Amino acid sequence: MTEDDEDRIRARAYEIWEREGRPDGGHERHWHQAQKELEEEGRMSPHTGE
Repeated sequence: MTEDDEDRIRARAYEIWEREGRPDGGHERHWHQAQKELEEEGRMSPHTGE
């Protein structure tokens, strides 16, 4: 994963968190959801497990 990928994920995770009303916790779920959405949109390289 590149630094650009991480920046995109971070921004999308923040958007998800805001949409959900800024709840406490859930940061890992938001991160994984953001990563999945961006991969599906083709906006980042697929996760290789590295």
